[in-house]
Amino acid sequence: MEKLLRSFSGIRWLKNPEMWTLTTWRIGGKALALVEAGSEEELTTVLNHCDRLEIPWRILGRGSNILVSDRGFRGVVVRLGGRLAECSLLSGGQVEAGGGVILGRLVQFAMEHGLGGCEFLAGIPGTVGGAVVLNAGCFGKEVGELVERVLVRERNGEMRWWGRNELSFSYRGSNLRGGFMVVVKVVFQLFPEERKQAEEKVRYFSLLRKNSQPLELPSAGSVFRNPPGEYAARLIEQAGCKGLRLGQAQVSPKHSNFIVNLGGARAWQVEYLMEWVRREVYRRTGIWLENEVELWR
Repeated sequence: MEKLLRSFSGIRWLKNPEMWTLTTWRIGGKALALVEAGSEEELTTVLNHCDRLEIPWRILGRGSNILVSDRGFRGVVVRLGGRLAECSLLSGGQVEAGGGVILGRLVQFAMEHGLGGCEFLAGIPGTVGGAVVLNAGCFGKEVGELVERVLVRERNGEMRWWGRNELSFSYRGSNLRGGFMVVVKVVFQLFPEERKQAEEKVRYFSLLRKNSQPLELPSAGSVFRNPPGEYAARLIEQAGCKGLRLGQAQVSPKHSNFIVNLGGARAWQVEYLMEWVRREVYRRTGIWLENEVELWR
């Protein structure tokens, strides 16, 4: 590990970061290292060294949608910063955003340049890269609808732009998910919109989120994917699991597809609640809920 870190000349890194400080659930032990890649070149250097030394790695955005083990993650956590966390305006209503751009910043940048279409992303605690990989969405809209092309660090370590015709988006997924591919940059196709109208949409979506989700407590967003033709939250509530609690982890009384951290919750408590809920829903309905959150160990 020391050999790896010494090879990151000029690249920002931190040894043994506490992952609970880096996740929206505020849960998780230590990782081996946290590295910030500020350019395509730095990202290539970091991941190539990790691959050569057979050290596991993961890309971290805002730390939402993941549950890190209490024992931590025995690998390198990579964040996209610098030029990979910036937006730029292209022609024809297109915006290029680095994979590390916070979604709220993308929405703000679009509004500053008289563009709209991405307002529903405001308030989602994630980054562009993760949102595209998972085809993040809410209120009937999905980010995949806006994607024109994506710069991908592929499994073999090469960087290549994927066109719209190569991309396949599905409910909370895409063909970019799995296989350790990394979304480096994304070009979005937006449309002209007056700033006042865009700001009204942001306020509307923010109010919907505030009224329906437990934003006042740490969580990772929706824990389970919605089964075809159903809502996980409704199934969980019908199974009598709404408000179920173990230690400081609780199935939210406000939205039953959220598990909230009441203060000092442990990863094992959250995992236990997830399995309890999954089995109760299956026992009553025959439907096996699939995770939307990703487990890091």
